[in-house]
Amino acid sequence: MKIAVIGATGHIGSTIAREARERGHEVTGLARNASSLESGVAVDVLDPESIARTLPGYDAVIVSVKGDVPGAVRNLIDVLPGIKVTRVLVVGGGGSLEYAPGQRFVDGPDFPKEYLADAQAQARALDLLRAEGDALEWSYASPPPAYLVDGERTGVYQVRGGDTPIDGIATRISVPDYAAALIDVLENGSFIRERFTTGY
Repeated sequence: MKIAVIGATGHIGSTIAREARERGHEVTGLARNASSLESGVAVDVLDPESIARTLPGYDAVIVSVKGDVPGAVRNLIDVLPGIKVTRVLVVGGGGSLEYAPGQRFVDGPDFPKEYLADAQAQARALDLLRAEGDALEWSYASPPPAYLVDGERTGVYQVRGGDTPIDGIATRISVPDYAAALIDVLENGSFIRERFTTGY
């Protein structure tokens, strides 16, 4: 596949791009600052014109960004169908996963304040995809709620759709295995218009 990875200069985005390349896909790493990329191609997901100019011709777009994630998702929903790109995977947050039915980690009193704004933004992005993303074949990839950690690629992990972490708050996965799980989902065409999560 011809894959665009937006946010390829970040830790997770670069790991995803590397995983996809090692499997033989044609990968273009994109970010707002093109000077830090081998491809030399920039895209600003908060600028609809930049999306429309840069992303035609890709089989899939993987989005690994921070900050105004709902704004980025809003633009992708609005622009990508018009340029005939529909497969989108969003590197999401784990805070919107649920510890009990209807009870999200991000809404709990013990959720770390330093991660709260990012987790709330990611939760809004997921809500937006679910409400208005029908023209896209989107998948939202939630890591565990607390333990997405540096480590080795083992190739042995679980992947499951839905809003519940695989082993509750104790769920763990390494960044390389999370990246591998995401590319598995892309290759298999699974979890269309769904959130999925990963863990050991």
